[in-house]
Amino acid sequence: MNKPVETSINKFSILKNYRPQSGIYDEVINAKGEVRPLWQGLITGLEQLGLTELNDRWLKILDQMDRDGITYNPHIQDQVLRPWTLDPIPLLLPEREWKFLEVGLQQRAALFNAILSDLYGPKRLLSDKILHPDFFFAHPGVYPAYESIYQKEMNFLSLYGADLARTPAGNWYVTGDRTRAPFGLGYVLENRISTSRILPLIFRHNNVQRLAGFFSKLKEVFKGYGNNENPHIALWTKGKSSRAYFEDAYLARYLGYTLAEGGDLAVRDHQVKLKTLGGLIPVDVLFRRLDDDDCDPVELSPSSFSGISGLLEVYRSGKIAVQNKLGSRIVESPMILHFLPAICRYLFNQELILPTVETYWCGETRGLSHVLANLDHMLIRPAFRMSDESPVHPALMTAEKKVDFIAQLKKAPQNYVGQNIIARSSSPVCVAGEIQSWHLALRMFLTGSHEKGYQALPGGLARISPVPHELDYTMTAGERSQDVWVIAEEPVQEITLLAPEGQLIALKRSGAELPSRVADNLFWMGRYIERAESNIRLLRVTLQKLTNESAGGKERQPLIRALAEIGIIEPDYAVQGIDSTLPPIEENLMTVIFDENNPRSLTSSISRAFKLAAQVRDRIAVDMWRTIKDIDDLSILAGKRQRLDAVEVLGILDDLLSRLLSFSGLVAESMTRTLGWRFLDLGTRLERSLQSAQFMRLLAVKPGAEDKSTLETMLSVLDSIMTYRSRYLASIQIAPVLDLLLVDETNPRSIGFQLAQIMDHVDHLPRSETSGLRSIEQRQALSLLNMVRMVDVYELSQVDPRQQIRDNLDKNLRRIGELLPKLSDAVSNRYLIYAGLPRQFAQQSEA
Repeated sequence: MNKPVETSINKFSILKNYRPQSGIYDEVINAKGEVRPLWQGLITGLEQLGLTELNDRWLKILDQMDRDGITYNPHIQDQVLRPWTLDPIPLLLPEREWKFLEVGLQQRAALFNAILSDLYGPKRLLSDKILHPDFFFAHPGVYPAYESIYQKEMNFLSLYGADLARTPAGNWYVTGDRTRAPFGLGYVLENRISTSRILPLIFRHNNVQRLAGFFSKLKEVFKGYGNNENPHIALWTKGKSSRAYFEDAYLARYLGYTLAEGGDLAVRDHQVKLKTLGGLIPVDVLFRRLDDDDCDPVELSPSSFSGISGLLEVYRSGKIAVQNKLGSRIVESPMILHFLPAICRYLFNQELILPTVETYWCGETRGLSHVLANLDHMLIRPAFRMSDESPVHPALMTAEKKVDFIAQLKKAPQNYVGQNIIARSSSPVCVAGEIQSWHLALRMFLTGSHEKGYQALPGGLARISPVPHELDYTMTAGERSQDVWVIAEEPVQEITLLAPEGQLIALKRSGAELPSRVADNLFWMGRYIERAESNIRLLRVTLQKLTNESAGGKERQPLIRALAEIGIIEPDYAVQGIDSTLPPIEENLMTVIFDENNPRSLTSSISRAFKLAAQVRDRIAVDMWRTIKDIDDLSILAGKRQRLDAVEVLGILDDLLSRLLSFSGLVAESMTRTLGWRFLDLGTRLERSLQSAQFMRLLAVKPGAEDKSTLETMLSVLDSIMTYRSRYLASIQIAPVLDLLLVDETNPRSIGFQLAQIMDHVDHLPRSETSGLRSIEQRQALSLLNMVRMVDVYELSQVDPRQQIRDNLDKNLRRIGELLPKLSDAVSNRYLIYAGLPRQFAQQSEA
């Protein structure tokens, strides 16, 4: 007889401080103090790895996730970026248990489909008094426009999410349903990628079910709503104002869908179309991530700035598919959970396979009495879910606040439900170099249709917290997340979203389908990146001159004037003699360079570039994102320093410049030569030309520019001094300097080189192929380029004896400075102005 395997908690040193919590179900340790069989492979692997190595790998992954900008609630005004924190230990579920949950949730998804079909159709649930009429007729999320959309049974839910909690007895209960656009799929993918990197061998040896099959099914479901074999599918996001914008961009890239905001979409010719550089492209299917009432400002909420005016009219004609369907959010409301068992019996003649947490609607006398009698054991939620409003925990209230809340509850009881509080199960987590027990919340996802059935994601989104009531809020609550491993009984098959081996794929070149909004963001990102680089080069040379005792005021003043010209310092510093009444320029510079409140500071330029990059994350390489995030982080960190001396600032500027040059190198080597790259580079070239022309006017137009130190300063700031010295050695004269900086198209820093590149970009922008005339922007670009090519640098070097300036040089540089903004405006007017404010016809004036 084989000797029994020792599975006691004491066998594993990594569990020496693990203490299962009393009175709740522990996911890893059973009632006998033994490691559950499912977990033995993982715990053994962690034991072999060791907590020190586990912690080191985990910290590296967290650092990488931070550099990759994996956040929640990104770029919402007055909110701080919140990193998405992953625990290195996954949650394990046996395949048999997961299949039971899948069956229960398949029933639930089909049930909500049937409920929505009935509520927007015959309303038998209301007429037969199975569901209280207030649920539908008093629901703030029900719009009259919905009544005219759904005239027969339809599939409302392509994607469904359910929140679950395990009771002390080990049973799973559903605590909430998500039927609009369930949050978390993108983070599920990221959790899986990161956890498998932390535990690669353990992952491979534990028969973990793969996720790709679910996403393949999701793509198949959405494709089925199109009217052709290759429908155009867009993931419709609220944009940077969405707390889940990172996830929207992540999913769009992974699924291969166009990421579109409301401003990218418009109704034209009774179709929803995507505004691109090449014109309007029809969209067949919208993967909706917006709230229902945000979708159409004409017939739904007139305050929406994310919707598509006229969408519902197109929707009625059947020329656009939107999933999940408009109006599906109403069944997320906790009030329906009170009636759900009876609804299931009425519609399906079945009992719920997965029980729902006991829910009492306070709009019924019996429900209100029960809630008031058991208030300290209840969780109070709004009856109608319209947002992620936090529930109320009466047990955590002071006596005074509880009295006020009871009065509020009695005043409008129909607006509240009470739910029993579940003592959630606990899961192992890594804390301070040891494994501890934290409370667990789980969200599962299903995709499919009412007609063809649903398929569950073999995994999920786990959230964990040492404080259980934090997990009662939303799936964004809790301190960390965990990957969820469904452990199969047999080795699993590799699944991929890539085409099968041997299947020919149609060859493509990306072209004019780039949305105008994306082109606009790339264009201005290029301008702000170049503006930051130009400012750094100017600041470096200025600080070097200010800290150099041998440099006199004659050398410093043009640089100070240049800094005042671009707005980094006060204009008074540029006036000779006035600076004696102001704080020393050296001290002033230390504080204003990284001042985020100054819109012209270096930090402001970097911050704007970073925010623009965040809006096009699905269009730029991961390394590009990491680099620009590092630049932004370094700039912000410098601004938080209490005191910085010149040496420290110069070091920071050198570091920032190196990273900016790395970003430019990635643009040159990583971006395909499509319109996205052209608009990014076009913005860069326009800004560089403008900055160079302005700086040359400040230093070269007035007499004294022949001074060697002035010419060297100009060459240094414009990054051409090494080229000049390799050609002319130590002999510095103004004519060859002007040739190198203005005319020479072999110098990638000259204005002539920028204008030649601009001309090439403009020539390749989309336009009518039948027109024989050059466009306005082509004529302007050609005029600028020819003007520079025709100049005589020796003539430009001559000083007008009457005005005591280089008048011809001044006129040419001034002309360049005037025409470049006009060229930028011409490009913007033709390609980048994609939408104004949405039309709002539904507003009514009050009598």
